[in-house]
Amino acid sequence: MKQPLALDDRLSRAAALFPACAYGADIGADHGRLSCYLLFSGKCKRMCVADISAPSLQKAKALIEGQGLAERADFCVGDGLSVLPQRADAVAILGMGGHTLCAILTSGADSLQGASLILSAHTDVHLLRKTLMELHYRIDREEIAFAAGRFYVVLRAVPGRESMGERELLLGPRLMENAPKHYREYLAWRIGIAAKKRTEEGKREWTWLKEEYSRVCNCGMD
Repeated sequence: MKQPLALDDRLSRAAALFPACAYGADIGADHGRLSCYLLFSGKCKRMCVADISAPSLQKAKALIEGQGLAERADFCVGDGLSVLPQRADAVAILGMGGHTLCAILTSGADSLQGASLILSAHTDVHLLRKTLMELHYRIDREEIAFAAGRFYVVLRAVPGRESMGERELLLGPRLMENAPKHYREYLAWRIGIAAKKRTEEGKREWTWLKEEYSRVCNCGMD
């Protein structure tokens, strides 16, 4: 009997945020572990497994075939959301920089068609939040993951309007509201990064992060 794959903290949080659906998509699937898990668990009845790299997609295909799940997957080589063979109920895009992720969402906006989005950018998360706001998506959940020695924000966005100022874009509205697991450690990590920035924006970011860290500590949040 096949066994479910073990996922690291980042992929585990993405899988938890991914809604149960008839058709899901994993854009930039790389090794295919998230797609394989969603198919194996039955959370997604069928998946579009896509990557711009044919060799990477072949690795994902081999993994999914090894679990006997290939008949429920569409394997697509291509760039961004243009590869979707049909409308997806939910789309995951993980494992890339904020600028790249924003470009994928902006250029493929017509392909979203109201899909829930599960996203994680390695850098420039504030730009991702701004892009979602411009595309008339609101952030439903934000979680902190710790994997491979660093922290990641993993978020879910759904169609809707949301207004965020510069402070909310930098800190994350749902993170501030809910203070999820690892939040205090994540803030301390970001404070260290912001302290090295010499720009006025960097100084403002450092100040806001310090204020939020103090609030969390004073409230006794984890």
